[in-house]
Amino acid sequence: MSSKQTDLLHLTLGFRLALLYTVFLAVSFAVLFATTYQLVARVAETRDRDVVQAQLEQFSTLYAHGGVSAIANYFNQPINPRTSVFVRIVDRNNQVRFITVSHPLWNLLDQKMKAGKKPAVNESRWDELAREESAGSWMVGTLRLNSTYYLQVGRNNTQSKLVLAQFRRMGMRILLPALLLSLLGGWLAARGALVPLRALNQTIRNILQTGDLQQRVPEDTQRGELGTLGAMFNRILDKNEMLVQGSKDTLDNVAHDLRTPMTHLRNSAEHALQMAEPDPIILREALADCMEESERILCMLNALMDLAEASTGGMALHPESVPLRELADEVVELYSLVAEERGIALRNDVPTYLTVQADRLRLRQALTNLVDNAIKYSPEESEVVLDGSSADSQVSLSVRDHGYGIAKADLDRIWDRLYRCEQSRATSGLGLGLSMVWAIAEAHGGTIDVRSQPGEGSTFTLHLPRGGQKDVAAVP
Repeated sequence: MSSKQTDLLHLTLGFRLALLYTVFLAVSFAVLFATTYQLVARVAETRDRDVVQAQLEQFSTLYAHGGVSAIANYFNQPINPRTSVFVRIVDRNNQVRFITVSHPLWNLLDQKMKAGKKPAVNESRWDELAREESAGSWMVGTLRLNSTYYLQVGRNNTQSKLVLAQFRRMGMRILLPALLLSLLGGWLAARGALVPLRALNQTIRNILQTGDLQQRVPEDTQRGELGTLGAMFNRILDKNEMLVQGSKDTLDNVAHDLRTPMTHLRNSAEHALQMAEPDPIILREALADCMEESERILCMLNALMDLAEASTGGMALHPESVPLRELADEVVELYSLVAEERGIALRNDVPTYLTVQADRLRLRQALTNLVDNAIKYSPEESEVVLDGSSADSQVSLSVRDHGYGIAKADLDRIWDRLYRCEQSRATSGLGLGLSMVWAIAEAHGGTIDVRSQPGEGSTFTLHLPRGGQKDVAAVP
């Protein structure tokens, strides 16, 4: 996607958010305006009805005491056609028996009376009279006086209608500028809110164009949820960069460590093939060398595969109750000859009561790697001690030596696969032992730590949960 298309996408998203905000505001304003208008109209209509109702009651009382003549006497002066009140009495056939003033809207009232249902005795009927050729608007109340006559009182409500019309016009005049301002304000607000998203898009585009994984979303754009998204994206980039760099380092180290055995294997085979007269003894030695180097390569590949399996959380475990004293005895017996050749004493101080729910073979593999390292990097006539302890729901198994120790700068890196300290490079090894111990500990839900002082020795301690199946992922 081009830069122009991406910018258009941002503008479209910002405009859509602004439009949504404007629509929401318009709907809210329309609902508020309609509600207010209805309340004002109802108040005006109620006021007019109350006035007409009071006059209906007044004139019906006059009629009850003196008939039509009493009402006629009430209006002792001519009524102006533009007056706000008119009165008339009609019979059941809409024949006028009394009228205060003639008005064009009476014809409209007669039509409504013929078409509609007439009120019962002491019941009111309400009609709204308005016509373009007529002057103003009227509200008429009709009250049935008896079985023959109907009293009709009309009130001019033109003023109320004008007020409502003015109210509607003012609402429309306010609505249009308000919508334009809300659209502009919403667009500006959306554009500002999308700054982290634009920064994220720009960073992704730069990475795709340059391949530089060190690109990061600027921290000064971190605001709200989108800012959190940018921060999480930076963390993903950090993790990816670390994994890519780790893969490169691993490949470099594997290539370096495989070069020597592969070269030795090839040289042995080539030497055997170039012999003019094959010597069975030399050929056997060449085959033995090839087997030895092949075994070394196979061990490295198997260890790398186990580490890859552990790093994805897929290391297969078969947990069982493991007596740690018995397991330590097996490892001590396995390395007793190697330790004896170097004059190193192996001592097993693991308590007999310590047990743990774990995969026996994997735990033995971890302990074997720790003891192998301890013997390999310990001076002659020294001692390697296996010890154990327990606390609450945790069991600890440690291996202590009096060897070279580990420099402080290397302590954080000794768990990395294929990493070897400077003083260990002269000793044969793959640099995978401690990585495997760490992976086995993690697969069991435990941890591994080390305390070391250069020249004084090191103590590696494996901490494992004591409990049952809930602490160890079992594989059937």
